[in-house]
Parts: sequence; structure tokens; C-alpha cells
Amino acid sequence: MRATLRWAHSDLRTHRGEALFLVLATAGIVVSLLLATALFGYATNPWQRVFTQAHGAHVWLHTGASADSGKLADLDGIESVAGPYPTASATLASRGTRASVELRGTPERPAVGRPLLTSGHWLDPANPDGVVLESRLARALLAAPGDTLTLPGTGRTLTVLGIADSAEPRYRPGEQAGLVWAPPSAVRDPGGQVIGLRLTDPDDTDYAVQRAVTVLGAGAVSEVSTWKQARAEAQGDNRLLGQVLGLFGLGALVAAGLAVHGAIGTRIRGHLRDISVLKAIGFTPGQVVRVFLLQHLAYALLGALAAATVIEALGNRVPGRLGDAVGVWQGLPGHTVALFTVPVGAVLFIGATTG
Repeated sequence: MRATLRWAHSDLRTHRGEALFLVLATAGIVVSLLLATALFGYATNPWQRVFTQAHGAHVWLHTGASADSGKLADLDGIESVAGPYPTASATLASRGTRASVELRGTPERPAVGRPLLTSGHWLDPANPDGVVLESRLARALLAAPGDTLTLPGTGRTLTVLGIADSAEPRYRPGEQAGLVWAPPSAVRDPGGQVIGLRLTDPDDTDYAVQRAVTVLGAGAVSEVSTWKQARAEAQGDNRLLGQVLGLFGLGALVAAGLAVHGAIGTRIRGHLRDISVLKAIGFTPGQVVRVFLLQHLAYALLGALAAATVIEALGNRVPGRLGDAVGVWQGLPGHTVALFTVPVGAVLFIGATTG
């Protein structure tokens, strides 16, 4: 082993450029794989991006107007409580299209479950009939900022001030009412209220729902929706996109593997004279293999660690969508596993190729 280490050290001093190239190549491959993982999650799961940026609630409870939500903040596992917000069921009409909606009275832009504006602006106290529509509902009504919506049978009209994305269950005709944020004065006859719960541990969602219903009373809660339901619905809409991107990603991974295989093979063939010298001074074939295996594993490990460190520390600071994608990926539950698995997989592949 001592002779192996001495030869490896001597070879490093003689071929510093090759060593640096292998480290940088490994770092580049691992960075590319980590960025591809982040972009894949960003493209195939836009709901997670919205949930992260909106600081979304894990549980939404629809209750009667008299339910005391103050007790929920004292429960273990509850990080914060949004609301209660008064709600009323209504029907909106625009350009001959009607949709069932939930008017939600919001005095100010929520900190938990914050709608992400895609166009227009947020509610204006100076415009008591101005509303913000959830984006899918807006598409169903063909509505845009500045349009006027009517409430059939009431003689009232509402003005669209903005369109926003939300991590809550989205509008589905006949199944899920669309969400409309409005000033409390626009919700004239509240039929109930809605409360959002953000949990310290999202995996405890079912248990948190049970405790919340117990505290409020089973008769006080009319509807419960969770982040898992909203995520499952949103992921179903993007399943085909995920399969297509995954296929292209697999092809790119195979191409990168072939390139690494070729580079390592070329380098080892360039050392045939050194291998002959090693055998001449008494190295066995197994020892020769260990020499090169040790070298390439060390270079690969150094490059992989550098790449993972750079992505973790600076990835979300990259300008544009790429930085957004890394920031969202870092907030996902499987982020730590991917950050460990990708570099380890790259190191093991380079070791196997060298062997």
C-alpha cells in the first residue's frame, strides 16, 4: 500500500493537468445532474413551486361562522394559523360562462397561503368590489384584469383586479368551486369561514386534522382539504410531461456515462508505459488496478463534493428560472437524498469504469 500511495503521489505531481481536468470534469457532470434534477422537479411539479413560494398551508378547514379558531394555534405541531376568513358561495358569470365560486374575505394579503399574482395587482381598499381570481377559474371565465363579472340574480358586479396562482385545490367544474379573494365587505352574507394550518411536520397531516376536528367539534367542520390532495391533483396534470422529460434525461445520462468511460479509458491507455514499469518492479495486476482505482476515486470524490457544495450554497442565487428551480428543489422533502445520491452515484460509476 505504501508503494501504491507513493507512485500515485508521484504521478499526481507529474500529471497535475490531467488530475485537475478529471476533478473539473467530475464536478461539471455532478453539477449538471443536480441542476437537471432540480429542473425536472420544477417543470413536472409546478404545484410544489407555488406551495413553496406561497408559504402554503398544509390543511384548510371550512367551518361554521361560530367556530373558535383561536384554540388551534395552541396545538402541538401547528406552526402558524391563517384566518379565519369569512366565506360565501356564489356564482360568477362572464361572457356567457358561469362558474361556482367561493368568495373569501381577505382584509390583507395572507402570509400563509399567499396568492402569487401572475397579472394585475392585489386588492385595493379603495375598490370594495375588486377581486382577485385563482388562475384556473380565470381561464374558465375567460377573465382578465379589468373585466367585470356579474353575480346572476343579485344585480351585483365585481371587477377583476388580478389573477393569482394558489396551492389550494383548483377549480374543477361541477366538483371544486373556484377561489375568489375579495375584501370582507364584498362577502355580504358569509355562510362560514375557512382556516389554514401550516404544520411543523407535513408528514403529520392526518393526525393534525384529527386533533383540529376534535378541538373544533366534528359538527363545526364541513370540509377538509390537505396539501397531499392538492399535490396529487396537480401532479396528475403533468404526468405525461414528466415521462417525456425523464426519457430525454435518461438519454443525456447515458451519453454522459459513455463520455466519462471514453475519457478514463484514454487516460489509462496513455499510461501503458507506466503500467509496464510497475509490473517490472514487482507490482501484481491487482495492485496496478488499485493504483488507478485509488487515483480516479480520489479525483471523483473531490469533484463530486465540490459540485454538491457549490449547488447547495450558491444554486438558488443563479439568476432566472434556473435559480428558482434550485430554490424550490431545496425545499422539497427528497432534496437531501438527491444531494447525497447523485454525487455518490457519479463516484461509484467512475470507480466501476476505472476497474
